[in-house]
Amino acid sequence: MSSPRARRLHTARWIRPELLAGSPEWTVGLRRHLTAVWFAAGGLILCILLPGAGFPGLYVAAVAVGAFYHDCEPLEVLRLPEMNASRLLVRKVLTAWRNYFLLTAPFALLAIVAHPRTAWMAVAWAPLTALALLYAVVAKYVRYVPENSTRRPVAERLGIAGFLIPILLPLSLCLTVSYALRAERNLNRYLDDYD
Repeated sequence: MSSPRARRLHTARWIRPELLAGSPEWTVGLRRHLTAVWFAAGGLILCILLPGAGFPGLYVAAVAVGAFYHDCEPLEVLRLPEMNASRLLVRKVLTAWRNYFLLTAPFALLAIVAHPRTAWMAVAWAPLTALALLYAVVAKYVRYVPENSTRRPVAERLGIAGFLIPILLPLSLCLTVSYALRAERNLNRYLDDYD
């Protein structure tokens, strides 16, 4: 008899890694939180129907997607691309951006069509979203330990909050830079020097 979690992951087999650029975070995240994803899509449609709420809703969804980067994958999966730490981090960030913007492109277009006067919000939405996803990726690899999901430190949680509370945004930006450097050093301990 299979557990409810295994059944839930099995029912979402149509979410394939190749559709998500081979990202284990996005594949497992979407499969594991499939109900939440459907509710988020419904919530985004409701936000788009309200003037001025579409792009803020998409931004909050980007911050929520950072939860996909909480669990740590096994070291064997991390070594598969045969890249050094800096190239692997760049690949992970680009994959996060690609997956998020591809999945939200229909909502963004719908928001622009439904409320053309709010299209200027996309100018702020895109870079802030990119920063939030960058933060999620580097924060994961700062605390990366093979096959062990550690608790998020208070500083990391404050960094996440900074993307939702404007007064804390400078802290989030400083943490992003610090975490990017520390994540590369941390990954160098586990990855072979492929380049």
